[in-house]
Amino acid sequence: MNTSSSLRRAVAHLAVGIAATGALSVAVAAAPTAAAEITTVSTASELKSALASATAGDTIRLDDGVYRGKFAASADGTAAAPITLVGGRDAVLTTGSVSSGYALGLSGDHWNLSGFTVSVAKKGIVLDHSSGSRLDGLDIGSIGQEAVHVRSDSRDVVVANSAIHDTGLDSTEYGEGVYVGSAKSNWASITGSASTPDRSDGVTISGNTFTNTSAEGVDIKEGTAAGAVISNVFVNAGFSGVNYADSWVDVKGNGYLVQGNSGTTAVTDAFQVHVAFDGWGNGNVFRGNGAVTGVPGYEVNVHSAAAGTVVECAPTGASGGLSNVACG
Repeated sequence: MNTSSSLRRAVAHLAVGIAATGALSVAVAAAPTAAAEITTVSTASELKSALASATAGDTIRLDDGVYRGKFAASADGTAAAPITLVGGRDAVLTTGSVSSGYALGLSGDHWNLSGFTVSVAKKGIVLDHSSGSRLDGLDIGSIGQEAVHVRSDSRDVVVANSAIHDTGLDSTEYGEGVYVGSAKSNWASITGSASTPDRSDGVTISGNTFTNTSAEGVDIKEGTAAGAVISNVFVNAGFSGVNYADSWVDVKGNGYLVQGNSGTTAVTDAFQVHVAFDGWGNGNVFRGNGAVTGVPGYEVNVHSAAAGTVVECAPTGASGGLSNVACG
């Protein structure tokens, strides 16, 4: 073969192709996608290592046992390939003290946490900048402050089908079951500006049981919007009355749906709406929450400055009546 002639012909064909298309197209083989890994751990050090090395689509399985430490998960999953941390009820994450640390700090997106227990820590699970994550079927209790805190612009988080109980063992006033967003007084430390809200929006809290939470079972802060509190059961939630914690659910955000919840034993009201900052506490909807007992106040007590609250007309077991605003 005449190598020089062949080379000239190849260059000529390439020149014609570039002239015809106006561009040089080069076919490159796609890099192989790494296979998702399933890692089973049985010690705290193994768990820390697995959390640090997790990638999208991976699953970490917890053997039964006690995992003592302050665990952190910062890797990102995706909507199509979340990272899963799963275990049975006898797999327990703990710091070992109700006055020390977070059992699990979650700052990665798209995590599924399922089945295991979180017990004896200052805070249970704290989500910072974690969007699209799901907490499902967990047992979170015997916690010094709040069991779950969704904050720092964590969006579209789901907390579902979990037992949340016995909070505020170290700080009664901070013993919420699920705390959404940040109070106005904390915006500067969370967002960097006292005027910029923590937009932890779109949080859904569904199918959980809240028992013996010293502060509200669910506390929804100003600056958050478009979430839902659906089909939960509250038993003695918000029992302390400290720091205005005297209801099962306190809504200070905008556009929340509170539906199909039930419960027993409240200090004052079952559900409350407050305006903690101008422009917030508006447009919230309450319906189908009538299965309440042991509520001396209203089923839904709405702050006078709140606008656009909808309370569906229905029978109620609250001693004070359905609401202090007209139903519709």
